[in-house]
Amino acid sequence: MLGILAMLVALGCLVCFIIVLIKMFQNEGALKGILGLICSLYAFIWGWMNATKLGIKNIMMIWTLLIIVAVILNFLGGFSGYYQMPTNTP
Repeated sequence: MLGILAMLVALGCLVCFIIVLIKMFQNEGALKGILGLICSLYAFIWGWMNATKLGIKNIMMIWTLLIIVAVILNFLGGFSGYYQMPTNTP
């Protein structure tokens, strides 16, 4: 269940990334757009730096929240998988 929820959150992150990437291509040109495509951290930081100017503050807040939720879900999913491993004790 946590895995499905984590995939949905990751899909939301991807949508936010694409929206910011489109804004980056429109305002900064192809070179910085390609850099944002290669390095999503650059797109994330650029998005926050230009959030008020471009009117994407809500998108950036949603993207940040989704990243935090994704980290928590993946952390919990990892531990639930660890505790459900079968043990081979005689």
